[in-house]
Amino acid sequence: MKVQKMVFVILLTTVLIVGFVWSEGGKEKATGGKREQVTLTVWEHTPQFEAPLKATLENFMAKNPDIKVEYEIKTPNDYMSLLITSIQAGEAPDLFWHHGTATNDMENLVGMGALMDLTDYLDISNYSEMSKAKVTYKGRIYQTPAATVDTRAVYYNKDLFKEKGWKVPNTFSEFEALLPVIKDAGYIPISLAGRFNWNILFLFEPILAAMHPDWIEEAAAGKARFNDPRVIDAMKKMIEWGKKGYYGKYYLGVDENGQYLAFSKGKAAMTVGGSWIANILKKNNPSMHIGAFQMPTQDGHRPMVLTYAAGFSVYSKTKHPKEAIRLAKYLTTLESQQIWVRELGAIPGLKGIKSNDELANEIAVHDLELESFYNIMVLNHKKDQSPTKYWEENNIKLLAGSIDPKKFADTLDSMMNYPGL
Repeated sequence: MKVQKMVFVILLTTVLIVGFVWSEGGKEKATGGKREQVTLTVWEHTPQFEAPLKATLENFMAKNPDIKVEYEIKTPNDYMSLLITSIQAGEAPDLFWHHGTATNDMENLVGMGALMDLTDYLDISNYSEMSKAKVTYKGRIYQTPAATVDTRAVYYNKDLFKEKGWKVPNTFSEFEALLPVIKDAGYIPISLAGRFNWNILFLFEPILAAMHPDWIEEAAAGKARFNDPRVIDAMKKMIEWGKKGYYGKYYLGVDENGQYLAFSKGKAAMTVGGSWIANILKKNNPSMHIGAFQMPTQDGHRPMVLTYAAGFSVYSKTKHPKEAIRLAKYLTTLESQQIWVRELGAIPGLKGIKSNDELANEIAVHDLELESFYNIMVLNHKKDQSPTKYWEENNIKLLAGSIDPKKFADTLDSMMNYPGL
C-alpha cells in the first residue's frame, strides 16, 4: 500500500513538472523565443515636438523589440497641471518632459519624490555645461539633456520681402522703421499670440536683447536690477508696437496657432518665436520661402538669446524601471539627438550633431550670445518667491496696458536676489 502511494506521488509530481515546462515552453513559443513586450508611456508638452519624438522612438523600438513606447502629446497651457495631478494620483507616465532647471519644475518635482535619480545611469560628459545645468539639481542628474539649442528669431516671408523691395534690417532703428512700412502696405508687420504668455516672452526677449544687451549680461551675473530703466524701456517698446497696430488689430485675442497661421497664410510679413517653431511654419505652408534673422542691436550686432532644450525624466514609481532607464540612455545618444535635430530642423548644440536645414542655419547667425530673461529670473530669485510665475500670469496684462511697466518691473525686482550687488 505504501509503495502504491509513493508511486502515485511520484507520478503526480512528474505530471506537474511536465505541465509547468510545457506551459512555459508554450509561452516561449508564442513569443518566438523572446521576452514578453513591455509598454512604456511618454508625455510631451507640445505638438511642436511630435515629429522628432515619433521618429526617435520608432528607431528605439526597432532596436529594442521587447519594448513598445506609446506617447501622448499635451498642450503647453495645462501640461504641468496635468502632470502634477497624474503624479499625485500615482499614475504618471514612465517618462515625461518638463522645463528642468529653466523653471522651478525640477526643484518641485524632486521635492515631490517624482523623479528617478539617473546619475549612475547616464553619461552626459560630452554635453555643454549649460546643457548639463539644465538637467542637474544639487549635483544629481534627473533628466536627459538635449542637443538642440533653443533660441528666438524673427521669421520673415522672403517672397513678400522681395516683391515689396524690403531689406532685412541691419540695425534696430531699421527694424523699427520697417514696421509702419509693412503696415501701410496692408500686412501685419509681426503676428503675435497676445493671449499666450510664452509667445509674449519670446517677443520680449529679442526686443530686450536688441535694445539693451548690456543689461542681460549684467543681470546674468546678478549685477543689474529687474526694475532697471533699460528693462522698463524694452517693456514700453513692446507695448508701443501693439498700440501702433504692428501686431494686427485683434492680437490680444490671438492664440498660438493663430499667430503662426497669420504668417503662414501671408497675412503677416514677420513673426517672432522660438527656433523650434520653424518646422511648424514650413509645414503650414510648404511653398513659402521663409527666412530668419536675429533682431539687430543699434550698432549692428546680432544677439542670440540662448537656452538649451531639456529632455525627459523617468518617473520614480514606474512599473518598468529597467526598460525606462534603457530608453533614457538611448535618448542621450548622438544617434537619438541627430534624429531630433533632423526632424525638428533645429540648431544643434552638441559636437558631432549637424543640421542640414537652411532655415536653422540662418537662425544660428549671430555674434553675441545672451542668457534668457526667463532663465535669469530662475537663477536669482529669492527663496519662496516665484518671479517666473508672476511673469507668466501677468505679462498678458502688461502687453494689454492693464499693468504699468514700472509697477510690473518693481514687483519682479522685489522677488529677486542680486549676488553681484
